[in-house]
Amino acid sequence: MLNTLVFRSGLCVMALALGACSMLKQPAAPIEAGNSGAAGVEANNPYGTAPYTPPTTTTAPYTPPATAAGGTGAYVPSYAPVDINAATHTVVRGDTVFNIAKRYQITQDNLRAWNNLGMDNNIQVGQTLRVKPAGYVAPPTAVVVATPPTNTTPVTPPPTSTPPVSTTPPPVVSSNAGGTRTAGGVVWQRPTQGRILQGFGGNSKGIDFGGSIGQSVVAAADGKVVYSGSGLRGYGNLIIVQHNQTFLTAYGNNQSLLAKEGQQVKRGQQIATMGNSDASRTQLHFELRENGQPVDPSRYLPM
Repeated sequence: MLNTLVFRSGLCVMALALGACSMLKQPAAPIEAGNSGAAGVEANNPYGTAPYTPPTTTTAPYTPPATAAGGTGAYVPSYAPVDINAATHTVVRGDTVFNIAKRYQITQDNLRAWNNLGMDNNIQVGQTLRVKPAGYVAPPTAVVVATPPTNTTPVTPPPTSTPPVSTTPPPVVSSNAGGTRTAGGVVWQRPTQGRILQGFGGNSKGIDFGGSIGQSVVAAADGKVVYSGSGLRGYGNLIIVQHNQTFLTAYGNNQSLLAKEGQQVKRGQQIATMGNSDASRTQLHFELRENGQPVDPSRYLPM
C-alpha cells in the first residue's frame, strides 16, 4: 500500500512539474515588420541580407602645371638670360614682377602699368607681358662678318667714342698651365677652340666663338647644369651651368646638347656640340654672368 502511494505521489509530482513547464512555455507573440526580430532587421537594413560593400571612390588624374606658350615643357630658370631688346616676355615658373623688371632693366611700376597688373603682382605661367612701352620697335641686329687678315700687322681703328669707365674692380687673376685661368675664385678655361667672331659689348652680352658643325663645346668651369633646352629665343639649343652663388655661364646656338638638367659637370667636360641653331652662322654664343649681370668673359677666360 505504501509503495502504491509513493508511486502515485511520484506520478503526481511529475504531473505537476510537467504542468508547470507547459505553463511556462507560452507560444511566442507574432513578430510584426518594424519590430525586433529577423523581419524587423531585414526591413530596417538598407543592404538587406547581402554582405556590406563600401562605396568606391575615384581620384582625378594628376594634371601637370601648364608650361609657357610655345615652350618645350622643360623648366626654364627665372634667372636665365633674356633678350634685352625684346618687346614681350612669356612668364615661366619662378618668375616674379621683381625679377622680370630687374632682368629687362625696367621699373616694376612700368611693368605693372604696361600690363594692367594690380599691386598684388599676380602673374600666371604662360602669360605674355609687355616689357617695353607701346609703339616700341626693336633695333636691328648687326651682322658681323669675319674676314681673314690680309697681313700680320695689327691695325687699331681710331676710337669713335669714349668707352664707359667701369666702377667694378678687375678680378684677381692668376695664370695656370694647361690653358686655365683663375679669376673670381673660379678656375676657368675656354669653352671651345676657334676665333672670336664678335666680342663683348653693345648688343652682344657675351662672346661668339667661330668653328665648325659638331665641334666640341666644354664646361668653362666646374658646376651644375641648371638648364638644357631650346626655350629661349635667340639662343637656340642652350645649356646654362651654375658655378657658385655668384657666377653662371651660358652656351648657346649649339647643334646638340649632351648634358642634362641637374647634372654635375667638370671643367673641360664636353656638354654640347657647336652648331647654328637660331643663328645665321656656325658659332658658340658664350655668356658669363656675375650676380645675374653679363660681364666680359675675356676678363676671366684664358684668351
